[in-house]
Amino acid sequence: FRADERPGKINLGIGVYKDETGKTPVLTSVKKAEQYLLENEITKNYLGIDGIPEFGRCTQELLFGKGSALINDKRARTAQTPGGTGALRVAADFLAKNTSVKRVWVSNPSWPNHKSVFNSAGLEVREYAYYDAENHTLDFDALINSLNEAQAGDVVLFHGCCHNPTGIDPTLEQWQTLAQLSVEKGWLPLFDFAYQG
Repeated sequence: FRADERPGKINLGIGVYKDETGKTPVLTSVKKAEQYLLENEITKNYLGIDGIPEFGRCTQELLFGKGSALINDKRARTAQTPGGTGALRVAADFLAKNTSVKRVWVSNPSWPNHKSVFNSAGLEVREYAYYDAENHTLDFDALINSLNEAQAGDVVLFHGCCHNPTGIDPTLEQWQTLAQLSVEKGWLPLFDFAYQG
């Protein structure tokens, strides 16, 4: 990025917007939302440990579809967390303390915090191939070869969209192949959905 001399370049490698001066301004839409909250809040009380129940319900419906059997059978759970890293740590601790999971697979490259969050929970972290640096593409064959080593009961972490740091996502057909491989091999997919927007 620094070597690119074009004036209209945009740094997509960070998780915040910076203007042409390198500052991170508060966007007008954010100011309006904050003003709305300030004018309409009715309490300063703490949220419950799982967050706002209605937010959790809406999130489940967005992910699984309204009327989904996962929701109706109470097999889906939602917890509101303080940011993406907090959510990953809740997931890591849950896996380490409440399941037989011992190993989590993370893409190479990946967001640097992924490894430390899962390691800190006592889980072994392995890497699966992801990026073809020479061609600037997803190396799907290498990804599949790596994940063929994943064992039943392992967890494989995926970026839901806008893979960090490459920005390259699997196609619909590739996602379907990964879903089938998950079923065949018996590993559990876990999604970091930082950029769902």
